[in-house]
Amino acid sequence: MTDHNDHAIVYGASGLIGWALINQLLSPYPDSGTFSKVTAVTNRPLDLSETQWPESHSRRPDLQLLSGVDLRGCDGLTLVENLRRVANDIEGVTHIYYLVFTAMEDDIEEVATNRRMLQNVIDAHNLVSPKLKFVAFSGGTRGYGIYAPGGTFTPPLHEDMVNNLPADYAETVVYPYYRETLKTASRGKNWTWCEVCPDAIIGFTPNGSQFSLALHWAQYLSLFAYKNGVGSDTTQRADRPTIEVAFPGSTAGATSLFSPVSSQRLARFMIFASLHPDACGGGQLFNVADRGTPCTYGELWPHLAKWFGLVGVGPIEQAAKAEDNILKVGELPQKTSILTPGEYVAAFRDVFSERGCPKAIRGGVGAGSRQLDSVGYWLTFDRQLDLKKLRGTVFEGDENPVQGWLESFALFQKAGLII
Repeated sequence: MTDHNDHAIVYGASGLIGWALINQLLSPYPDSGTFSKVTAVTNRPLDLSETQWPESHSRRPDLQLLSGVDLRGCDGLTLVENLRRVANDIEGVTHIYYLVFTAMEDDIEEVATNRRMLQNVIDAHNLVSPKLKFVAFSGGTRGYGIYAPGGTFTPPLHEDMVNNLPADYAETVVYPYYRETLKTASRGKNWTWCEVCPDAIIGFTPNGSQFSLALHWAQYLSLFAYKNGVGSDTTQRADRPTIEVAFPGSTAGATSLFSPVSSQRLARFMIFASLHPDACGGGQLFNVADRGTPCTYGELWPHLAKWFGLVGVGPIEQAAKAEDNILKVGELPQKTSILTPGEYVAAFRDVFSERGCPKAIRGGVGAGSRQLDSVGYWLTFDRQLDLKKLRGTVFEGDENPVQGWLESFALFQKAGLII
């Protein structure tokens, strides 16, 4: 039985962070009785039986799933009407976790659309949820200027830097507009808010994800292992690593420093912050990563490949030209001698159906494939996060950054998203 009446609502519950937030809230994190109700809101259809969230038990908060909620086609008043029609106890919501994001070709239109969606959510709950205590949302290192070729700031990246983005770049990023929206909307209210900033987020989603690097590489490595005669049994794979697979990127991409975080850890900190409003509220920004010591993709790659029974080695080639080390997001070198992960998956995706994994075709990364293929080529500069502020809280200690990848791989396999 729960002891409190707090009600958490998660917008974007089928995404990388949203799935992990629901998973942690239902576990229950931080303990039984913290929340009595959890509402998961998604735009895409989601089959509850396929989510792999914890099943109902005496310690778990009550869960309601609201699918088909499109935040783009309404205003705050319309959203209130929609929520009242399909949700139980929307008036009792105490904590909002906002993880919705729509990627668009035009950066300015993307900012306007995403800002409007958050405004709709906040306007709705300011009207209908008098018990609201906290709003948490996730930004990212795009807010530190990493989408500019070569990066913008000298790392380690600390929270104060977000206020010094070049104006022309800042207008292409929605996070500053989120802060303005929440600062205005919370004025005179009884709720407060915070922002978390991850870099690469490593996690599981049951329906795939357009921008999941873990799923992208898992599908690639899964097919590569199968096509090269490595058995499908995980234990067997780990026992006979004889086939080499090169890191899909340049040497600079394999050796640049960064700070990944598992979606589960990021979710736990968002919950932690929302339960400590005095220490974490007031519109504060917190960098979040698995550990204070940065790592490289080259350091991680052998561990990821080994899970599939492969030997992960360095890049086959350095970029053909020196200027290829200063590529833009989504760009690839003009000349590469091997298929990118996305090209490889596209070429051999029928194997998923042959091996009884048709969901792997429907639940891949789709439109995000090219950007994910380019990760090892355009992210060739150090971009590690400063975690002093995170360490100043009483949140949990460091984690091994490999663990989040391996846990995600196991979940992808269980869900039929990889062989």
